[in-house]
Amino acid sequence: MSEHLTESAIGQTTLAWCPTCARMSKHRVDRVAVGSHAGKPGPCLEHGPKNNLTKDQQQRRERERQKELFP
Repeated sequence: MSEHLTESAIGQTTLAWCPTCARMSKHRVDRVAVGSHAGKPGPCLEHGPKNNLTKDQQQRRERERQKELFP
């Protein structure tokens, strides 16, 4: 069963189990549903910004980084 948090916690961070990290890590608190007054742990914040990017965006950023390192 998922953990429900209060409405005031939405947008804050909380500790929750992350299956990818295999440990307790920081997660953003998201609203459960539109119009709901409850929150739940959202995505893990410790994976870094790469998880929020598409593969094309990741490749583009890597190419730009390589150009900066090796002009």
